[in-house]
Amino acid sequence: MSVCVGVAVVVMGAGVPAHAGGARSPVRYAGLDGCVCAPWKLWVRGGRVVSLTDARVFSSGRQRAPLALSPNGRYVTYFQRGDGALVVREMATGEIRAVPGVKWSSAMRAARIELSPGGRYVVLGIQWGHRILDTYSGESVPVPPGLRPWSFSPDARFVLVVDDSFQAGIYSMSPFAEWGRVPVGGALGPDGETVAHFTARDAGVGLWDVSAGSTLRRGPIPVPRGRTSTRLRWNGKGLLDLQTVTPRRLRRGGGTRYDWYRVDPESGRTERIGGFAVPGSVHNPIITGLTP
Repeated sequence: MSVCVGVAVVVMGAGVPAHAGGARSPVRYAGLDGCVCAPWKLWVRGGRVVSLTDARVFSSGRQRAPLALSPNGRYVTYFQRGDGALVVREMATGEIRAVPGVKWSSAMRAARIELSPGGRYVVLGIQWGHRILDTYSGESVPVPPGLRPWSFSPDARFVLVVDDSFQAGIYSMSPFAEWGRVPVGGALGPDGETVAHFTARDAGVGLWDVSAGSTLRRGPIPVPRGRTSTRLRWNGKGLLDLQTVTPRRLRRGGGTRYDWYRVDPESGRTERIGGFAVPGSVHNPIITGLTP
């Protein structure tokens, strides 16, 4: 059964304000509803569904075209169907901003895109290389070979990149230059000073002090039992948000369950702050929080 039954659908094409019909809320996930066909849809907090009628859905055959959500779900980036522009849409205002100098082409068919907090930067991955694009100026900086952007600081002043062994480097964005090295990748905190990461077998959350080159706590912060931890992000207030997942095969009633927990790095206290389920009828789901 389609998840759109009994749920308000807001159609968003070029020039249509995103706040219409209550689409101000952050996006929880994006996907294709009921079948692998157009358009992309966004499920926002509060239960509404937004249709992106101007977004390219397929790159070739049944391979989906790139689409990404910001870590807080307030921005979405995709290639437009008409002029092929790479755009960033702000959900609260409906503003659509085209990234200067970037257009859809055959080279983009296997591209990967990811979005920074605030929608300032887009990570564009083509084949084995990655570039970081300033969505306002169109300025593009190449990421050193063998490295992949993994997380931005909440203010997007720094980016953490990882290699194949998950060793990480921290780069300032303006100018783009190496700022520090850490032995493990994870969520980059405010000012690029702290990296939150999962410990061995995701048994807990560790905190790494970049300047000191050591851990901030004697032991890891425990994660919720009976949950599979998927991602960490800093919420801009000095606290961590932890996402967990319960796969569809383990849930009664179907669908995959995602839950958010708030973690206080100082006290180690963890509390659940919300969650949602992605029905099995949604194809190619993209989950908010599973991007840098």
